[in-house]
Amino acid sequence: MLTQGQPLAAHLSAPAHLATPLRAWVLTVLWLLAAPLAAARCPGLALVLQPLAPGVWWLPSALGDSDAGNRGQVSNIVLVRDGRGRQARLWALGSGPSPAFGRALACQVQRQLGQPVRAVVSPWARPELVLGVAGLRAAAPRHAPVRHWAHAAVADAMAAQCPQCVQRLRQRLGDAAADLGAAPIHLPEHLLQGDHGVLGPFHWWRLPRAAGRWVTVWRVAPAGAPPVWLAHGLLQGAGPPDGRDADLALLQQSSRQLADLAAADGPAVRFVGEQGPLLPSGAPAVHAAYWTGLLEAARAAVERGDDETASAPGWPGLPAGWQAQPWHAINWQRAWRQVEPEVLAPPPAPPASRP
Repeated sequence: MLTQGQPLAAHLSAPAHLATPLRAWVLTVLWLLAAPLAAARCPGLALVLQPLAPGVWWLPSALGDSDAGNRGQVSNIVLVRDGRGRQARLWALGSGPSPAFGRALACQVQRQLGQPVRAVVSPWARPELVLGVAGLRAAAPRHAPVRHWAHAAVADAMAAQCPQCVQRLRQRLGDAAADLGAAPIHLPEHLLQGDHGVLGPFHWWRLPRAAGRWVTVWRVAPAGAPPVWLAHGLLQGAGPPDGRDADLALLQQSSRQLADLAAADGPAVRFVGEQGPLLPSGAPAVHAAYWTGLLEAARAAVERGDDETASAPGWPGLPAGWQAQPWHAINWQRAWRQVEPEVLAPPPAPPASRP
């Protein structure tokens, strides 16, 4: 069954007297046990796809930065089946950090889900999220190539940034840098335009991360389950979000806009961030409040003349444990650099008086 892409869990049912939640738990456990067996003959590390909802699967990332141990797989990937039967198409939101990872993903998705990836979306220009496309395409048959989608602004950023980002990623990966190969970059050939639209089973929105730099957030509504939102580059599932190379005021604005967009989906909605576990409905508001508190604390510290090398502070309402996280310290330095020119700028000259 596993070789034919029909996991054992799909053929088992819990006893009729078990309550629905327990039955779902039993089937999930069976799936997680069966998936590594299904992937045993594929290259690379075993990738365990976790079911989120009917037709939706999640490949959890490692936490932190890329290194040889995690081989760069530090961005969450979600797969969504669109349609039924032979007409069904499997979409991937993200493709991983390297062509080698993309080839492993193609093999293991085929074995675990019983069908290949047919379309992949690059949500924003982060190499750990978009360099697997070349491997996915190499693994596909010529008569059924993998289509690569992205917003035009994301594609432009990939073209401009990926060559330098690949060099930095090679340094981080160390002994695993061979995964990148000689030509790891594949630019999207199918481009989205505007600020909002529909693609396959998704609704999408474009939101700013910095001046001229954008992320796209994606919403899928599985049958009989709460909607799932994907917010790479905005949300983080474990600790504070990552503000590197970003305008923190724009991150606050985009996180607030994401909260407003998802409000209609109610409290059962779930979010997938760049890394870490699934997030509840209040996550975008928590992230927006974090950026607001960080910028306000930095502005007050600069106005007082505090030592900028002091430890990153906390404040009322900061989620427990975030103050001790490494990314909070990095975000604090980013916030300081961002507000310092504004606070220390000389006051504008008064208008010249008329003679």
